Amino acid sequence: MNSDFKPAELDIEIVKGDYWVEVFALSLNSTPINLTSQNVEIEITQGCSTTVLWSATAGDGITITGASNNQISLSKLVNLDAGNYEYVLKVTYTTGVVKTYIWGNFVVYESKP
Repeated sequence: MNSDFKPAELDIEIVKGDYWVEVFALSLNSTPINLTSQNVEIEITQGCSTTVLWSATAGDGITITGASNNQISLSKLVNLDAGNYEYVLKVTYTTGVVKTYIWGNFVVYESKP
């Protein structure tokens, strides 16, 4: 892994009660990052809090896909209260190394009837 790697920022906006459906493809210098047997998770927190309010993991909203096993397919219901949050997509490797690949603001809007 490149020590100069900086996580990408991607802000998300969603309506409460909708599914967050997204595919993330991870690569380093155009080389796919194989995620087989790695712990991939997405966590949503609010403000400076470290309390996880929503998460997705392999088998619970996340599936590893793609010919090179470098795609994170996400599909999970978001039922957080309307508000401003932050999220992070990180991978914990079997070596114990943790890498944050994507992070951003996560805005939930109240659904309209």
